[in-house]
Amino acid sequence: MVTRFGLTWWGKRWIGALEALGAVYANRLPRGRTYARQGRVTNLTVAAGRVTARVQGRRARPYRVTLTLPVFDDATWDSVLGALAGEVRHTAALLDGRMPDDVDDVLQTCGVSLFPRARELSTSCSCPDAANPCKHVAAVHYTLAQTFDDDPFLLPRLRGRDRDQLLAGLRAQRAGADEPTADAAADDAQIAVSDLIARDLFTARGPLDEIDLRPRPASDPTATLRRLGPPPAATAVEADLHDLATDAAALAWQILAGPGDSQ
Repeated sequence: MVTRFGLTWWGKRWIGALEALGAVYANRLPRGRTYARQGRVTNLTVAAGRVTARVQGRRARPYRVTLTLPVFDDATWDSVLGALAGEVRHTAALLDGRMPDDVDDVLQTCGVSLFPRARELSTSCSCPDAANPCKHVAAVHYTLAQTFDDDPFLLPRLRGRDRDQLLAGLRAQRAGADEPTADAAADDAQIAVSDLIARDLFTARGPLDEIDLRPRPASDPTATLRRLGPPPAATAVEADLHDLATDAAALAWQILAGPGDSQ
């Protein structure tokens, strides 16, 4: 059975970056692919901004291959995590170990990409071939794409955040987004626990109709829809869903508040 590389969309994107890099020396790519299929790439290591590997060529001593890619700084990662955490489906997919199909579109709104852009990727090999990429570098690229197929979290690791750091950052962003507002916190703090009388918790203090309810209308009925992101159904129009949510919130408030009560 022939080994295939780039079975996932992110693996295909990485091979696409390799093919763009190797356009001048296209004959090196098939040779590199053959080397990768023959298992000549060993000791592959992915770290922040750096990939290293050994490739067994015709000589007894394996060639040393290094790929380098700029890492994102902390400010950029904060923006990326904030953008990803802004949509529940992205957070849910990543926490489930999946890479969302449009994750790089989100990163591009922050001005960056998980994948190498023009002149971002640097390569070196200890072989005497002056071509870039040489067949040894190409072999590492193909093997790396296969490795990415198995573990997509190596992509953000290459840009400076490993799986644990990425997921911890997402959880922190989500926790910050879910914190109660100052008004809600003030409302909760109006009655101290020490002021409650235990017997009042188990006895009715009057007819239910006399209980003074002071509900408030939703300040932003479409907030949850925005956090969920675009609707998955091709026929659903996001603006229409927002209108429906707004109308539903208004109707719910009207029913709850009763006739003649607009406050």
